Amino acid sequence: MPASLRYLSALLVAVSPLIATGAHAAATDDSTAEMSDMDRPAAFAVMDMRATTAWAINHFQWRDPNEEALETLVFSAGKGPMRLDFVMDNIVPSYCELRPDPENCDGPGVPVSWMEDIPQTICMDIPLVLKARHKDVLKKADLLCLQPQSNLLFPDDWIAGNGWPQVHLHQTVTPRKIRHDGSTAIIDLVITDAIATGIANLSEQGYGPAKIGMSDDELRDVIGPNLDTFIAGDDESCTYLQRDLDPSGLGYMVLDGKLARVSLYGDEHDVATSLVRTRNGLSIGSTKEDVYTAFAGQTLIEEENEYLGPDGRYVTWWQDDAKTHGIRFEIDEYGTVIAIHAGSDAITLIEGCV
Repeated sequence: MPASLRYLSALLVAVSPLIATGAHAAATDDSTAEMSDMDRPAAFAVMDMRATTAWAINHFQWRDPNEEALETLVFSAGKGPMRLDFVMDNIVPSYCELRPDPENCDGPGVPVSWMEDIPQTICMDIPLVLKARHKDVLKKADLLCLQPQSNLLFPDDWIAGNGWPQVHLHQTVTPRKIRHDGSTAIIDLVITDAIATGIANLSEQGYGPAKIGMSDDELRDVIGPNLDTFIAGDDESCTYLQRDLDPSGLGYMVLDGKLARVSLYGDEHDVATSLVRTRNGLSIGSTKEDVYTAFAGQTLIEEENEYLGPDGRYVTWWQDDAKTHGIRFEIDEYGTVIAIHAGSDAITLIEGCV
C-alpha cells in the first residue's frame, strides 16, 4: 500500500469513541448567537451505545448516555439538519415469547421482522448536569427519547448484511423541537439519509467473518463480490482488498492466495475508522500508554518506525512464541496510534508485501 495512504493518519486528530462538536461549540461562543441558521456550522454528534444498550420491548434504553453528545443534540433541536451517528451492537433479543408472532421466531439473534422485532426509539435518563443547563426546554423531564419518524434508522444495506456484530449508522437528521409527554422529553427525528457501515472487533484471528488463513475465494465469499483491489507487491501474489461497507481505512492483505493480515489506517474523512476496536479496546487515536496498559503483563516488542524515525514506534504483540499470529500498532512521533495490523507474521511487512 502506498506510503501516502499509510500515513493519511498523520493528519488525523485523535478521535474519541464519543464525539460531539459543532452545536456544543456554538453554545459556548456568544458570537455564534448572532449567526443566521444558514451561517451556523452543521452540528455533529456520535452516540456510541455499544455494550451500554438494553432492549426494552418497544425501545432501546441507552444506559450510559454521553453528556457531550446529548448537549449537542438538545442544543440543535429545532434548528435544522445535523449529522447524528449511532454506533450500536447488532442487538436482536432472544426472548421469542415477547415478539408479535412467537411461532415464527427462528432463534436468538435472528429477527422475524426488522420493523416489528427491533424498536426504532432510543431512550435515556437525562444526566443531572444536562437537566440543569437546559431546564428551560427539558422542564421537569427525567427521560429523553429520540423518536425517528421513519424506518430509516436501520437502512436496507445493514439488513442485507446482518451478520456484523456492530454497526455505525452515518445519518443526516433534522431534530424537531423538544416536546413533552409527562416526565418524558421527546425529540422527533426526520432522517433524510442513513448509511450503515459494518464494524467488528479486530484481532489476531481476523476481522468479523474474515479469518486469517482463508483462501482468496473464501474471503471474497464472506466480504462480498464488489471489491476494490490494489496490487501491493512486485507481482499479483500480494493484493489489498477493500469494500464499500467497511470503514474506508480498513483493508485485507491477500498474500500467496490467503488472507495474511487485516490493516486499519487512520482516515480523517471517516469516523467509522476510529470506531473499530481491538478485543481489548484499542483503536486509531489510542496512545502508546493505552497499548501498554491494555497488554499489561504480556510481552510487547518495541521498535523504531521505518518512516517516522526514533520518535515513531512499532509496538508488536505476538499470540505465541513462534510469532504466527499477532497485532502491530504503528505509533507516530506524538505517541498516537495511527495504524493497526492484525494477523499472521505479515503484520511486520512495511511497504506492500516487503
